[in-house]
Amino acid sequence: MPKLLYLFKVGNIKQKLITKPTLSPHQQITINLSQSLSLLQKWLPFRKHPDFETHVKHYLLSPRMETGEMIEWHQLDKKKYFILAPSFFMVVRGLVYPFNLIKTRLYMQEKKSIYTGTTNAFIKIAQYEGISGLYRGFLFNSFGLVAGQVYIITYELVRSRLHGYRTELKGLLAGGCATVMGQTVTVPVDIITQHRMMAGQFKYYTKGMTQSTQNLPTAVDIVKDIMRREGFRGFFKGYHVSLMTYAPNSALWWSFYSGAYEKAVQFGLLDYFPLPVVQSATGVVAAVLAASITNPMDVLRTRYQLEQDNTFRETCRQFWQNEGIRGFTKGLSARLAATIPTAAIMVTSYELVKRLSLKVS
Repeated sequence: MPKLLYLFKVGNIKQKLITKPTLSPHQQITINLSQSLSLLQKWLPFRKHPDFETHVKHYLLSPRMETGEMIEWHQLDKKKYFILAPSFFMVVRGLVYPFNLIKTRLYMQEKKSIYTGTTNAFIKIAQYEGISGLYRGFLFNSFGLVAGQVYIITYELVRSRLHGYRTELKGLLAGGCATVMGQTVTVPVDIITQHRMMAGQFKYYTKGMTQSTQNLPTAVDIVKDIMRREGFRGFFKGYHVSLMTYAPNSALWWSFYSGAYEKAVQFGLLDYFPLPVVQSATGVVAAVLAASITNPMDVLRTRYQLEQDNTFRETCRQFWQNEGIRGFTKGLSARLAATIPTAAIMVTSYELVKRLSLKVS
């Protein structure tokens, strides 16, 4: 059984054990723990690990599973965290990457010249470019995992310094600071990935690339072409625009999520729903609100980074002339299709990774 499902099973076992009326929760868990571990060891591929029983006991008996208390950075075993986190997040990237690719193509097309919407884009790309077309640029995009770790570490460190502030404000400030650090790594990766995503659309590449790279350019081809046309600065084109897009998005998401999660715990939702369900639901609500608010800037950012010679002001002017106000909703459904599962899986995975990475006392 996969680790994630195993932890849901563990949570269910724990819930059943502590509902027996005659014993205290700790006594009930302790008495039945040997039997529970025996069952769990049949499910797990790593059941013979020498620390298996220690980690399961630590997870089962952790009061944070009962109260929904947020885990702070100083409570983590960093070695465990830096092994588990990239593995979880790589899987999440793989699941949502096709929607990000579709979103990018919808942002770049003039009105509905190629695709009529998210579903139509998915069908056409799969039909004419194959399933691999939906993952064009994914390998290079995986370097973004480094940026992801920079982002998370910055978020946690800043948040840990904001003692005494409201939960929403801590999320807002920490999320904004994390974006500034993360985007320094992310922008060059995004620019190259976006060019790879556009491969297969012949019209676009005949406008921008040289004859030798018109035919499905590799990441190396794109790097050479950007260096030839724009120099090193080309890899940071739109950096300030990215900050204007992602800093508000990140700040709003963490603020909405932290506030919604705190309210959910206060209202006693953990008495009715498992912790991962509450976390994913509040994460989704936060993601929908943040993505909807910041989508107009994301459209302009993508256009600016992929167009050859325009200034940001010129990009905005041309966009307004050609698309009007309705253009700001371009790709929103694809963005939400990527954002909603990403938020649900990411926040649950992140909180799960933190729980698995707790220091064992």
